Amino acid sequence: MAPTGATPSPPPLPLPLLVHDLGHGGAGSQTQYSIASQAPSATPIAELSDHRCFETPQGWVLALDPASLATFLWRPEDGERVILPPARKDFPRRCKCLLSDTPRAPSSSSVLVLDLDGPEMLVCRIGGTEWSSYTYEVTMSLANGKQREVHLAKLQGIAAVGGKVYYTFSGYALGVIEFTPELRLTDLEVDMVDLPVSRPMFSMYLVESRGELFLVVVFFLGENVHKVAEVAVYRMDFSAPAWRKVDRIGDRVFLLGGDRIGASNFGASCSASEHGLCGNCIYFLNNIANEENFLHIFNLEEGSEQVQRPFRHKGYPMPQRPPFWLLPTDD
Repeated sequence: MAPTGATPSPPPLPLPLLVHDLGHGGAGSQTQYSIASQAPSATPIAELSDHRCFETPQGWVLALDPASLATFLWRPEDGERVILPPARKDFPRRCKCLLSDTPRAPSSSSVLVLDLDGPEMLVCRIGGTEWSSYTYEVTMSLANGKQREVHLAKLQGIAAVGGKVYYTFSGYALGVIEFTPELRLTDLEVDMVDLPVSRPMFSMYLVESRGELFLVVVFFLGENVHKVAEVAVYRMDFSAPAWRKVDRIGDRVFLLGGDRIGASNFGASCSASEHGLCGNCIYFLNNIANEENFLHIFNLEEGSEQVQRPFRHKGYPMPQRPPFWLLPTDD
């Protein structure tokens, strides 16, 4: 593991948090909302104010100093840092970040930065000496026999399990990014879950939880993306492989969100009881509906839904990026 350090500024509220950031760095620019205490705070988090920051489903946040190009991972609950090599240039204007594994994994973990506007990714091994740049070309065959280019970061879901990164690719396969140790793109043949024609509008999220891979499908009511009709959860059975529908997720919560209008979806998980939350719940920050920042809370055991507006005092327009999740880590 790379050298580490700590900063003295943990978040003002208990994790997990939703962060609403207007991006101008001035007074009132940043608001956090704790889903456990249902309380807001306008106390700025220094790392988010002073750096370009990219949340990951593993809880660690990638930070870039635009002036020096220094990069590091930081852990929101205590400010611990994992130093990374400097970037060669600024990261893309819009990008998505995730880790292939936790920074303390027995085998080396990698940090991925996926460009949301082009088929490129930046990769850095934790403990490595540089960032590497990759350009990829992934295509899928359509029913008419034609080929269509696929953009990894703009697909419906992406998650890392067991040192591999999985992304939704087609109706018959998951895409896989492997590190062996060289980066290579492969696929896993598995049929997609049933998506009924009676529910034409939906959004899919891949979630890693306790070493397992889940798929969450949020079905909207007809073509109204402001109303949710159903949330379906599936667990990947790698021995088949096949998606198995589940009606409980136990003592944990799933946290969903992403870039605006589904350009890139985000899915993560954390313990419920350890963070003062009710288990078997899914928290969905609706990133599909334009100009909305509603938080939908689905209790799978009770079959109930609650809708909150944690940033209703902020009004419109929306910030440069939708509200995003800051999470506890499993380390």
